[in-house]
Formats: sequence, C-alpha cells, structure tokens
Amino acid sequence: MRRQNVILLLAVMVVAVLVVYFRFYHRTATVGLRAGAQTNAQSAGGNSGAAPGRGDTNKTAKVFLVRPDQVLATVNGVPITLGNLIPLQSTNNAGQQLDSVTYNYFLQRAINRELIMQAAKAQGVTLNQAQEDQLAKLRGERQQPYPGQVSQLSVNPTEVEFDLRDEQAFMLQTTLLAQAGASPDVTPAQVEQYYQDHIAQFGELPADPQARQQAWQEIDIQIRNQLAVQTREQYNQQLQKYMDGLRAAANITVTPLL
Repeated sequence: MRRQNVILLLAVMVVAVLVVYFRFYHRTATVGLRAGAQTNAQSAGGNSGAAPGRGDTNKTAKVFLVRPDQVLATVNGVPITLGNLIPLQSTNNAGQQLDSVTYNYFLQRAINRELIMQAAKAQGVTLNQAQEDQLAKLRGERQQPYPGQVSQLSVNPTEVEFDLRDEQAFMLQTTLLAQAGASPDVTPAQVEQYYQDHIAQFGELPADPQARQQAWQEIDIQIRNQLAVQTREQYNQQLQKYMDGLRAAANITVTPLL
C-alpha cells in the first residue's frame, strides 16, 4: 500500500509539471495581439522571429541577462520592463537570462499589448459584460489548485495576473478591430452572398417554411466551413495592417541590450 501511494504521488507530480509546461507553451505561442511580434522580432535581430518553442535552432543566438529594473523600451513614454515580458517572481531580483530570439519575441509582444491598451483607452473602448464575465471565469479556473501534494506549486498568482492581462488586451483588440469592420467570424451577410453566387450548387430553398429552415441550416454550415479559412486569413491580414498602423503612429523606443 505504501509503495502504491508513492507511485501515485510521483504520477501526480509528473502530470502537474506537464500541465504547467504546456500552459507556458500555450501562452508563448498564442496568436492574437501577438500579431506582428514575429515580424518585428525578426527586424529587431531575431533569426526568424518565430515564437519560442516552435523549433528555433539558431545556436549562435546571443544570451542576455535582463534585470527587472531595466527599461527595455518605451511606448509613447510608457516603460516596458521585464515584468511586461514574462511573469516575475518576487524572489527573481537577479533577472532572467533570455536568448536574443526569445527576448525579441517577448519584447515585441509586450509592445503590441501596450499599443492595444493605449488605443483602447484613447477610443474609450472597455470590456463589455460578457468579456468581464469571461475574465472572471478564467481567473477562477486558473486559481484552482491541482489535487494532491503538489497543489501549492500549481497556482502562481503572478502568472495568473500576467495571463489575464494578456487576455484582456486580446479582447480589447478584437473590439477595436470590430469597430474597424474586421471580424474573424463568417457573417450572415457573407453566407447569404455566397449562397446567391452559388445557388446552382446548393439549389433553391423549399417553399415549406419548416423544410426551408432545415435546408438553410445545412447550407449555412456548409458555406461557413468553406469560408472559414479564407475569412481567418483576411482577418489576420487586417490585424497585421492594424498593428502596423498603431506602430507607425506611436513613439516607440527600444533600448539595445549589451
């Protein structure tokens, strides 16, 4: 029995470590407000600008020791420090070692986040009630400890707040783009237009209201599936253009690391 308990404890610890790892990977690889981070990281000195953890093999990348009190960049006078790049522990006073590719990616992501926050404030854009509720739900989920002896290791308040700030900026970005007429979703108008343009493919709708509704639901799903990839690509292009516009209008100063 004692041996089984030990095995069970080790299994729980392994699962917890894997979950924490994939949470970190998910955060660093997420798209959204990070649009432009890869391109700008490349221009800032990265080998490919790709998100860390996606197969970068540049063995000659320089490694920097970044101190928490360093001002790494300013965005319209607002300082960007290490705490804007990664979640910091209160005991991490010595700083963090980052290779140039990872550092540039995180830096550009932090700059994008600050640009979104400033743009939302300037335009009076705030989170709606649904978004507030979603953030509260995410906070509750992230603050739930994992079962077993490793529960104290699974909840990192600094990481939770960092992720929530990231999510908030992503929500604001979505709202800002929606106001500019960009949406990642296929709209009913697009479905209707596609149907009208390809009515020979789908056929006329039945006259009976119930049959007509059922037929349209099936057609609607087919059209949305066909337009989803194209709509997402267009949205990403609009997002990149929007972020490029924010950057062009902003006063961004990046401090070179020695």
